[in-house]
Amino acid sequence: FMIYRLLFILTIGALSTSCAPDKSESDKIAGQSIFDYIYSLDNPTLTLSGDLSHLFEMGTVKAETGKEKYHDVELSIQNGDQTKAIAARIAKRGVTRKRICDFPPIKLKFKKDTLASQELSEFNTYKLVTHCIDSLEQLVLSELIVYQLYNHLTDNSFRVKRVNMVYDDGSGLDTAKHVAFLIEEDQELANRLSAKLYEGDIKSLDRKQYAEMVIFQYMVGNTDWNLTNGHNMKWIQQAALPSPTPIPYDFDFSGLVNAPHAKPHPSMPIKSVRDRLLQWRGKTKTELKEVSAKFVREKESLLAIINDTKGLTAVSKTDMISFLEEFYVDISSEDFYE
Repeated sequence: FMIYRLLFILTIGALSTSCAPDKSESDKIAGQSIFDYIYSLDNPTLTLSGDLSHLFEMGTVKAETGKEKYHDVELSIQNGDQTKAIAARIAKRGVTRKRICDFPPIKLKFKKDTLASQELSEFNTYKLVTHCIDSLEQLVLSELIVYQLYNHLTDNSFRVKRVNMVYDDGSGLDTAKHVAFLIEEDQELANRLSAKLYEGDIKSLDRKQYAEMVIFQYMVGNTDWNLTNGHNMKWIQQAALPSPTPIPYDFDFSGLVNAPHAKPHPSMPIKSVRDRLLQWRGKTKTELKEVSAKFVREKESLLAIINDTKGLTAVSKTDMISFLEEFYVDISSEDFYE
């Protein structure tokens, strides 16, 4: 654990990275994306139609690249009486969930000319977080909530959209709707924030954005991230900020979700994901006070996101709210900042 802390030293400094997208790039990605379209719908149902047997097969990995093979399907987007159909490709994704789930997480990809034919921008690859196991759909809602909590606190976060999923293999055997959510594409996030994805060596971070991210990860009890190797982390460079901003993702190992398969990394000095650990690499904790005040101001709104989530059981709501209340006890103590 100490090695991780020593490998990455947070400093203040300006990077000479321009963050405004080139005009040619802006032209290509102008207009509504397919994610924007789905995001704008009230209660969309997405149906994937075609041969879906590959989702349950072993050995669908390309030997030369080690990547999952894509397969052609049709995506139907229904909202009320309106339906939009578009050709798509899907592949299995993930590491842990692909190994333990009855139903794997999915990567959804579109051909750019197909999107252009429907007057949609070229953002074309999205992660779909699926139900994994029928009895664990509460975990999908719980992780969705974690993303939504961060969305509420900052625009510097991946947007997500809850959807009803139907998987139609043509047999008619399974037409049940499953809870899932789509995650905004990396480049789409950067474009929305008038920024560029940053992939170079991280010599400094915007300290306020960094502090807010660390406090958030502590709040939801997530230690499954790393600044040194960029694990579950993207970086963007914005014009108004001298240093990159960290954008976290993938919260299924957080204590707030409390998945049965979730365990802390062996390097961590905690035994359970329900044990919080502050992964702060600043010299002092005093600068966390200002950020913590924002979390206090937004407390009722954050709790309302949990309470207002349709389909989340009363037991799940009580557990998640209780876990957040423990966080607020922590940050109300002066000992937390020493």
